Amino acid sequence: MAAVTWVCPVGDCAVRQDRPGSCTVDLVQLVRQTEPEAPAADPPAPAASGLALDCPWGQLVDIPAEELSIGRSSPAFRGGGIDHYDQVSRAHARLFWIDGHLHVDDLNSANGTFVDGQKITPGAPVALNAGQELRLGLDVPCRIVQLNEFGEPV
Repeated sequence: MAAVTWVCPVGDCAVRQDRPGSCTVDLVQLVRQTEPEAPAADPPAPAASGLALDCPWGQLVDIPAEELSIGRSSPAFRGGGIDHYDQVSRAHARLFWIDGHLHVDDLNSANGTFVDGQKITPGAPVALNAGQELRLGLDVPCRIVQLNEFGEPV
C-alpha cells in the first residue's frame, strides 16, 4: 500500500506530516501527497529452508536459514551418533546460504568433504541441491533431502 503524506504546497517549504493540517510556516492548508511504493527487495533466505541433511546414523538434521556447522563438536549433531564416525572432524564443514542457494565449505577437515564424489577445496564453497550426496571423509555418506510440509523427506 502506498504511503500518504500531507505536505505544504508552497515552493520549497519542508513541512511534511502523516495527517491533515496546516503549515505553520506558510499558514496554508497541507495537501495530500501519495508516496510511490518502494520496489520489492530481494527475498531473504527462507526462514525454513525445506532441506535437511540425512545422515547414515539415522539422524535427519534440518538446514536452518542461517548456517549449519557439521562436525563432532557441532551442537546440531551431539547425541545423534556422529561420535562413532572418526572420519568426521570436530569442525568438519558448514552449510550456508548465498542468495537463496545452499552451499557447503570444508573447514580444513582432516579427511576432506566430497560432493557427489568430488573433493571440495577448503575456502571454495560449492553449491548444493536436494538429492546430492555430501560425503564427510572417506566413508560417511550423507544426502541433502527435500522436506515436505510435515518435515519428512520427500
